[in-house]
Amino acid sequence: MQKVWKWIDHNRFIVIAPLAGLLIWVVAFGCTPETPSPLDPARTVTPAQLETEFKVWQLSQEQTMLKFDASKADLEKQKAAWGEFQQVLMKLASGGVADWGGLVQLMVGGGLLGALGDNVRKRGLIAGLKRNK
Repeated sequence: MQKVWKWIDHNRFIVIAPLAGLLIWVVAFGCTPETPSPLDPARTVTPAQLETEFKVWQLSQEQTMLKFDASKADLEKQKAAWGEFQQVLMKLASGGVADWGGLVQLMVGGGLLGALGDNVRKRGLIAGLKRNK
């Protein structure tokens, strides 16, 4: 054992330099800063992983914004269609201005269309019952 200590004492820098390198390597890789992930607090992430998570989150937010914009455009389209439908109803009621005579005309016309539809439906039911006898 004394021969080993004597050799180490004689070649101390040959022994110290690799040990110092090993220590630096351990510190460099063992001391990487980590923080809890904002998306999954149960795991920790490095700065590079955090940047990746941020980019993924940002793209997801942009995608959500596009969905909101599409929904808003759809609502605007439906609102415009409803406005056009209301204009058509007002024109049907009486020459563009809704008055009592136009309202009566619209209701009587709707009632007649309803009666016609009911008669067609009832004829179909009766014909079906006759075929199943």
